[in-house]
Amino acid sequence: MKQLRFQLACLALLASTACLSAQNMLGYSVSEAGFSAPKDEKEAPRFRDRLWYGGGLSLGFAGGSGVSVFGFGISPMVGYKIIGPLSAGPRLSVFYTSQKYTGIGTYNLFDVELSLFARVRVYKGFFIQGEVGTLSDQYVFFDGSGYGKGTRTRPSQYLGVGYNFSNGAGGLGQEISIMYDFYVGGDINAIENPWQYRFAFTYGF
Repeated sequence: MKQLRFQLACLALLASTACLSAQNMLGYSVSEAGFSAPKDEKEAPRFRDRLWYGGGLSLGFAGGSGVSVFGFGISPMVGYKIIGPLSAGPRLSVFYTSQKYTGIGTYNLFDVELSLFARVRVYKGFFIQGEVGTLSDQYVFFDGSGYGKGTRTRPSQYLGVGYNFSNGAGGLGQEISIMYDFYVGGDINAIENPWQYRFAFTYGF
């Protein structure tokens, strides 16, 4: 119930921010976003004209104390421009990790996260984004008799800010963002860092 209230609160916050932006409270108007109310149905933007695309890449290396780690991930997403500065859509993240333990072996792990995001462009390229989804990750454990590989599934509840260098002009662009996972932050037993830093390429934002 707490998770549901949190998700509804995030979406309500994003929706209210979008309304303020659309009303030019921040010097931004619906017409500036290229979505003025059409005079008739023929002038209405087509579905595909409202879509924008993005994708991120992750790469990491680490080692020490008999363990070496290599990781690589991709995170595609598609946004639909609902009205003015407000857009929403799905995001998929797949991360592969190879963990090699000296004298023991190598474990291949996959983390998969599927989420739904809502984003509000508040001023030029600056945006606020909320995201709710499910993360399934694999991990290596030691149970006293040997090493093994396990899988766990948990919710993800992000809220953060970012900047897209295309400034909402469409075409190719890049963006950076910082997101906070409230589920991890509120779990006293979690070992993950609730802060997540993202870099992505976009098209049509």
